[in-house]
Amino acid sequence: MRRLALSLGLAALACDGAELVPAHVEAAQRVEPGRAEVPAEPAAIGGWLHAAGYRGWAAQSGVHATSEHGGARVFFNEVLAASMRAGAGEHPIGSAAVRELYEADLATLRGFAVMLKLRASGPGGEGWLWYEQFGTGADAKPLVAGTGERGCVGCHDAGLDFVHPPEPG
Repeated sequence: MRRLALSLGLAALACDGAELVPAHVEAAQRVEPGRAEVPAEPAAIGGWLHAAGYRGWAAQSGVHATSEHGGARVFFNEVLAASMRAGAGEHPIGSAAVRELYEADLATLRGFAVMLKLRASGPGGEGWLWYEQFGTGADAKPLVAGTGERGCVGCHDAGLDFVHPPEPG
C-alpha cells in the first residue's frame, strides 16, 4: 500500500526543475518570518490559523471537492513540499500542511485541519500533531488536537509517512 502511495505521490509531484511544487500547486509567496511556523502547542493553533500565515505556503490552485470534507484546499510548508518533491520515504521534522475545509458549495470556509511533524512518525502516527477545528474565528475550539489521533491516522495511514499526495485542484 505504501509503495502505491509513493508511486501516486511521485506521479502527482512530477514537475520540471523550475517549479516548487506540482503543476496544480501555486508557488509559495513570501511571508513574515515566524508567521508561517505552525505552533507546536495545540492551544495556540487556532489563533495562528486565524492570522493566516500559512497562506504564503505552496498551495493547491483552488478548492476542490472531497468525499470526506465537502471541499478543501491544501497548503504545504516548504519543508514538506521539498520532501514530497524529493520522494522521501519519511518527511523531516517540521513538515506541515494546512487543509482549509469548505462547505459543499466550495466557497464557504468552515474549518481547518493541520498536521505538523514533531518527531519520528512511529507506527501509529504519534510523531505527528493532528489538529482539526470547525469554525474560522480565533476562538474556535478544536475537535481534534494531539499526537497519534486515531481518526486522523486511520485515513492518513495510507499516505507516505502519513501524508497523502495532493489531490488535483
